[in-house]
Amino acid sequence: AFSSQHHGARTGAVKTSQLMMSSSPSSSQSRRDVLSNAVSVAAVGLSALLLDPNTAVAFKPGPPTAQSAANKAAESYQGVYSDPNHLEGYRVIMASSGKGGGATMTLSDGVAKDAPEGTEEKTYKNIPVAITEGSNELSFDFSFKGGPKGVVGILSNDKQSITFPDGNTWKKNANQYDGIYKDANYPNGYRIIRKFKSTKTITEVNNTGNPKDSIFIKGNHGSLFSIPTAAFAFYDYTGKETCTEKLCRSCEVVCKDELVGQFSLQESNTVFSYGTITFPDKTIWTRI
Repeated sequence: AFSSQHHGARTGAVKTSQLMMSSSPSSSQSRRDVLSNAVSVAAVGLSALLLDPNTAVAFKPGPPTAQSAANKAAESYQGVYSDPNHLEGYRVIMASSGKGGGATMTLSDGVAKDAPEGTEEKTYKNIPVAITEGSNELSFDFSFKGGPKGVVGILSNDKQSITFPDGNTWKKNANQYDGIYKDANYPNGYRIIRKFKSTKTITEVNNTGNPKDSIFIKGNHGSLFSIPTAAFAFYDYTGKETCTEKLCRSCEVVCKDELVGQFSLQESNTVFSYGTITFPDKTIWTRI
């Protein structure tokens, strides 16, 4: 389980930078909207490490880089899916690590907004999904929740959705950033990022491939409209706290365990490749 500690009160002295914005906010954008993007501002330190502030200019899309093209081509049926019939839930489909092949699914319908107070979320794990080799068919057994067996879903050619016989379609990575990521430092492991509430996220971090070794951490993301990247903060992940400098006699020193990475979906970005989250130590999580 993840810590229920509230992170919204975490604050610190930060400085704004033109690196996080390609232009000034429009007159219709409120001051609150700008100031609320605290995570993006906090990521300036990482951007400064990777970009020369003296030469930073507005990002202009160009042809895809070789790495971005490779990352996009390698994406598969694996990912975090949303079901329009259960908007508060999620479905995570991931290839099985066993010899039998196929895949497994973790499914939650979430808790409906009109559900009685105290209703708990039900999560079903290790649901087998049969993969028909050489085709775009996936076979599901929904009997665990009173549904039919052998329901065949068709994976779209762009691998971004699964459509079922009743016309229902699950959309993959509907929040842009959600999905299954791989860290080359842990070849058997995985990171599953999904939306929690608003800009808050939950990430399952697993370094071994054994679900028993998973830890769940909370996070937050900056504006997904930022160019060319969006900042993602992960809390209580490194096990080390960094404290702010005491700026005045009465100022409070704030200590926090926070790791900020840059998420990119820009195929022509030569600094951050498509479908990646890059951290200050150059560790890269790549979505599969």
